[in-house]
Amino acid sequence: MRNIKCYLCGGKVQATIQNGVRHGSMFKVKKCFNCGLVFLYPVPDDNQLNDYYRNKYRKDYCDPPAEERFYSDIPEAKLRLKRIKNELTKKTKLLEIGCGTGAFLKTISPYVNNVFGIEPDDESRQWIKEKLNFDVVSDIENLDKGEKFDMVVMFHVLEHLPDPVNFLKKLKEIMKKRAKLIIEVPNVNDALIALYQVKEFCKFYYQRAHLYYFSSHTLKKVLKKAGFNNFKVNGIQRYDFSNHIRWMLTGKPGGNGYYNSVFGKKFNDEYARILIEKGYADTLWATVIA
Repeated sequence: MRNIKCYLCGGKVQATIQNGVRHGSMFKVKKCFNCGLVFLYPVPDDNQLNDYYRNKYRKDYCDPPAEERFYSDIPEAKLRLKRIKNELTKKTKLLEIGCGTGAFLKTISPYVNNVFGIEPDDESRQWIKEKLNFDVVSDIENLDKGEKFDMVVMFHVLEHLPDPVNFLKKLKEIMKKRAKLIIEVPNVNDALIALYQVKEFCKFYYQRAHLYYFSSHTLKKVLKKAGFNNFKVNGIQRYDFSNHIRWMLTGKPGGNGYYNSVFGKKFNDEYARILIEKGYADTLWATVIA
């Protein structure tokens, strides 16, 4: 299978780091030797992506009904609100890209002037409109012409996009001067991959729905290529020491909090701090100023 040009830097020399991914045995995971971008190969075209998200993606990731997904997403939404709460005012006009069933929109709405969402999934969008009464459209092109926002957030969305650079350029056009963009993505240097090298986790982590796998370095390169120059990229740790131990012992997810009777909050906070400091956090959090 021939190498193709790297999406980010144009380099043609790549290594295959894994054959097969979750929900997609036909794909490979490749890494560019020049810039370090990790990506899915072969790259699906627009028709393949549209067909996947209309059909199999829902079965793979959206099996529970919208209401169940909404309530299960509330705890994470509260953590995200906590991270940006000090940057919000009652004048803030906020847009969430990939808002799912609206858990974050609902959680943040009391702290801002207005919230809007973009969500391509029909069932989730319908749930938001009927149950939460928020304005949600299916695509960025469906926003009202001239609409501008004080803050745009996208949580675990950028890795799904076939052309993240051009999408970010479009976002820049709908952001007010000095508006903030918050991006959360998985970190390809997650400790379970880069430090502990847990094979079962790698098989779980790399998946058909994620086209790109960012490090702090490659995420910064994407932002620069999109025309953003004022940004910070930090690590955050979403999963605790118990989760990592369970992955290493059982090769399965679901271990968060398993050993809390032994490794409590103080231990987990210090463990997370060290992983973040060393670059092994499981998640990257970018704060971008337009």
